[in-house]
Amino acid sequence: MVIVFWGMLTPVTAWGQGVGGQAEMDRLEEQAQNLAAQNDPEGAALAIGKAAMMADLLTEDTKEPQTKNLYQAAAYHYRGQEFGLRALALFNRAGGQAPAAPGVCQFLVQGHKKLEQARMLFEENASIPHEEGQIRQHMLLENNKEWKDMLQDLHDDFACDLAAE
Repeated sequence: MVIVFWGMLTPVTAWGQGVGGQAEMDRLEEQAQNLAAQNDPEGAALAIGKAAMMADLLTEDTKEPQTKNLYQAAAYHYRGQEFGLRALALFNRAGGQAPAAPGVCQFLVQGHKKLEQARMLFEENASIPHEEGQIRQHMLLENNKEWKDMLQDLHDDFACDLAAE
């Protein structure tokens, strides 16, 4: 299932070569995409979790407020992806039969919450002063919408019980 969804997602790493933490964050995101495409949601979750940690470090190291908010939103976004991938891995490990265990559904709910936090920060932070940041924000926001739809589809496919959430 992840292969179908992952192939439809907007790649976010389409901006030029970077150095340092930003380049490492982009590399980890690309690694997560590759692992998910190879049907390895556990490995993908680990890689995107590391990308979220890099985004957190960049948030701490950045002085400019809009760029700081952009990295914070990216960290939330990556955490949302991580929760979704962990849900998929757990669902598969449990046999892949609906209805999913409550823990799987909770991962999906937590992922949706993180994606919503990211969306709110992206939309509040509309005035990024440099073009690369504007491009990054636009691509992350598009990817965020796609991930929210994917998590909702997984929630439905896994027959998650709304009362248990």
